[in-house]
Amino acid sequence: MRRKGKQQQVQALMADYNNQVITCLDAFQNAFVRCCDGFDPQQLAADYQAVHRAEGQADDIRRSLETMMYSKAVFPESRGDILGLIETMDKVPNQAESAVRMVLRQHIELPMDLCGGIIELVNVSTSCVHAMIEGVNQLFDNYLEAASTAGKIDELESEADHLEEDLIDWVFTNDLQDLQKVLLRDLIASVSSVADRAENVGDRIRVMVAKRSI
Repeated sequence: MRRKGKQQQVQALMADYNNQVITCLDAFQNAFVRCCDGFDPQQLAADYQAVHRAEGQADDIRRSLETMMYSKAVFPESRGDILGLIETMDKVPNQAESAVRMVLRQHIELPMDLCGGIIELVNVSTSCVHAMIEGVNQLFDNYLEAASTAGKIDELESEADHLEEDLIDWVFTNDLQDLQKVLLRDLIASVSSVADRAENVGDRIRVMVAKRSI
């Protein structure tokens, strides 16, 4: 009974963590939408703080989760897998924060002709994270569905890769200053990396499902 109670506490904390990751990604999405309305340093600083705050709160929950997971009464047969999953998940909000910080600190102004593609990449990367959260929840509730969701994560990450390639091609075939090309290339790669990080979580989900199925 005691173990079951602690496992429920872990699942409750995991749900809180997932909610903070989504909050972080929503703020990341909003920041880029507003960036396409023009570079407003004050607004961008406020948007960055929203991303940073959500990422920090997710970190706090992650630390509590890790402390609880070290208790021998909690998921003893899969403790290492769950700790590895949490550690890999943590890189997702970190990457979202990094992308917004890049725009803020490097004063990157997004060309209007590029904005539609950037927003599409942001949206696909965010959708990839939502699929990641869905897969993580399924590990606790219906793990047989989690493998299918991992496939959806892969599809969205591949879509993000194609968008990244097309956007970088646009940058280097248009009349922009060399420094602007480099900054935009790095920013596009940083946004796409959010989906890459989510895909890494999908890989861990797939392995955990396979272990449970043996």
